[in-house]
Amino acid sequence: MMRVTNNLLFKTGASALQGQQQEMLKVQEQSNGYKTNRPSDDPTGVYRHMIFSSDLSGVESLKKTTMSAAERLTLADSHMSQIHDALVDAQDMVLQMGESMLDGSPTILKAAAEKPLAWYQEMISGINTELDEVPIFGGGKTQKPFDSKNLTATAVQVKRKDATTLTSAGTGFSGSVTAGQVPSDVPMSVKITYVAASNQYQANVNGTDVTTAPVSLDADGQLDLGGGVKFTVTGQPQIGDVYYFEVVPQYQGGSEDRPIRVQSGSTLQGNVTGSELLEGTGGYSRGVNILGAMAALRGALLRADTKEVALQLNRVQEARAQVSDLQGVTGIRTTQVQSVTTTLESDESSLTKLRADNVEADLFKVLSDLEQASQALQVMTASQRQVMNTSLIDFIR
Repeated sequence: MMRVTNNLLFKTGASALQGQQQEMLKVQEQSNGYKTNRPSDDPTGVYRHMIFSSDLSGVESLKKTTMSAAERLTLADSHMSQIHDALVDAQDMVLQMGESMLDGSPTILKAAAEKPLAWYQEMISGINTELDEVPIFGGGKTQKPFDSKNLTATAVQVKRKDATTLTSAGTGFSGSVTAGQVPSDVPMSVKITYVAASNQYQANVNGTDVTTAPVSLDADGQLDLGGGVKFTVTGQPQIGDVYYFEVVPQYQGGSEDRPIRVQSGSTLQGNVTGSELLEGTGGYSRGVNILGAMAALRGALLRADTKEVALQLNRVQEARAQVSDLQGVTGIRTTQVQSVTTTLESDESSLTKLRADNVEADLFKVLSDLEQASQALQVMTASQRQVMNTSLIDFIR
């Protein structure tokens, strides 16, 4: 009878000791800072962890998108500022040289024509800027912002007799350039003078007379200026009319920028486009072809005509205002993107904390449990040792 009791005590003690050791190991595992070390520890907690991780991954992805978009917007604003500064300089040049006493000094005026050409080239360089191989002013990755074979003729403007400003010549007068043909001197500023006495026309391109004497239109009502460039007349010219248009590159970088994906599947607008900025298209622009404005100012200086220089003031001022307006649009969009980014950063912080709280152990409780488990294990070990040390006499008794 005594033998059965002692054996039972031994088995019971050993089982309890093993259970306490397992409890001790579990508490020791939690001392690494995680209360869940295997899915079976807390299935619900593991599921929450998966949900938090998935949401956090989505937020981090969106934040990267908005941060990249903010970088594109900031870079675009920087280049627009450079274009704006160039237009301010162009405006100052018009004010200084327009209607000045330099008509007798054509050399000075022609030398000054290098500045509008430099501004024109800087604008093209700025508009061609890329970020991650994508033009910042166009969302198309495969399209070139400019192609030398893809040129455009600006709308024809006219100076009426005794007028001091340029106005639209209307649909009866137009300039054109044949696709695939590249004129020898781009940007091209064209001046067409109507000679009423003979019903003929005289043309000048970038300060060089195309015709040494007035010539008539061909059977199609066109004046061939060479290099695929033509001036077409279907309207009725007036005495004293002088017509102007330019041939400049046409923007090819895409009609819109990539939208910015934000929360809940919504999107925000990206950068303004190159066509909005340089060609004045879209609802935010003023319809000014900025490259054309630089070409026109250059042409007026090459022709050493201070009165023609003065005619460019309104166009240059409108071009500057157009860039300023689009900078304002970019500023609003930048603020929107920054606001979304701030929200995403807050969400990221909250989800990170929720995920951490879901798996992190309460270290104070763990240490307390570890102390209790250690003491219990010591007591059980001592009790089991006493059972195992029972003498033969005790066993017989």
